[in-house]
Amino acid sequence: MKNYEIRLLSPQFYIDYNVAKYPEMEDKEFRPFLVLLVKIENNTFAIPFRTNIKHKYCYKFSNSNRNTLTSTALDYSKAVIVNDTRYIGDSATIDQKEFVELSSKSIFIINKFKNFVLKYKKIMLEPAKYPYEFDALSKYSTLKYFHNELGLE
Repeated sequence: MKNYEIRLLSPQFYIDYNVAKYPEMEDKEFRPFLVLLVKIENNTFAIPFRTNIKHKYCYKFSNSNRNTLTSTALDYSKAVIVNDTRYIGDSATIDQKEFVELSSKSIFIINKFKNFVLKYKKIMLEPAKYPYEFDALSKYSTLKYFHNELGLE
């Protein structure tokens, strides 16, 4: 049994979490985002597959057939919480090389994401200890929209 699913986010998600109100949300008109769904504690996280990642808060794939000049990755900093099943869209497929790598390294990738969430919470609770990371994550991470679900409010 897999501990993850590859899905799309539903149109309802983009209505409720529109970029006008939530500017750090990933939203490209006419291009749905593929996400990796994982359940951690009581939350279902959707981690987007992205290209051209230039920060450390991600899992970069070693191999991909996608036409990109830079890396392909799962972007932990743009993860969202989709506990409402109305936000979960259709099943999706990803690049074959990325699928093989994800299948063989899923436990590692998910554990790395769990550690990211724990570190994010720690940074948000103690910003003075982590000024650089607090500045970057509080500005750019989409998890800031889910502090209630993360137990930070």
